[in-house]
Amino acid sequence: MNKDALIRLLVAINVVVLIVAAAPKKPQVLTVSEVDIVDGKGVVRARLGGDLPDSVVNGKVRHRGAKAAGLLLYDDTGQERGGYITFSPGGQVALTLDSRKQQTALFVADAQGGAALKMWDSGQLIDLRVDPDDGPSIHAMQNKRVAFHAPQPVNFEKGAMCGELRGALKTMSRDDVLGFCRERTSEEACQACLAIGN
Repeated sequence: MNKDALIRLLVAINVVVLIVAAAPKKPQVLTVSEVDIVDGKGVVRARLGGDLPDSVVNGKVRHRGAKAAGLLLYDDTGQERGGYITFSPGGQVALTLDSRKQQTALFVADAQGGAALKMWDSGQLIDLRVDPDDGPSIHAMQNKRVAFHAPQPVNFEKGAMCGELRGALKTMSRDDVLGFCRERTSEEACQACLAIGN
């Protein structure tokens, strides 16, 4: 091998070595069940977890009703103010926003289809929904009374939601169940649903 060929070979080997050395390394994976992000005072401001705790509002535990995983956000006092979470076993995914008193906004998608955007405070409520059983609806409450609902539901009393509401009568008062129903649909539909079997 002559001198020029040897030089070209060494240059080629150096280029290959440089390319291999400069190639990005496979990123490492960190596997943990929870990561807490704290501010300069040590207050947890964000929590990323696979099994999130129940919320605590004004010192009282509020159960989520299902196992939750995702990201929770906290204010500078350490109080939960919202999150982006999934629930199991139901499979819903939700974005929530909370005041210091209560949850006030919810954007949720169901695992089987359907979605809702709901905002509320002190008896006032707006709910935009697409439901596989009941179709689309726009719903508003003012002072805990239905102010607007369109389109009017058809055969709500025969649907799954009405069945759940009637089932709730076993453990809740009719007024409480009626209040929950009014947050979802028209007064006429609620009365028709809860009149069945009475």
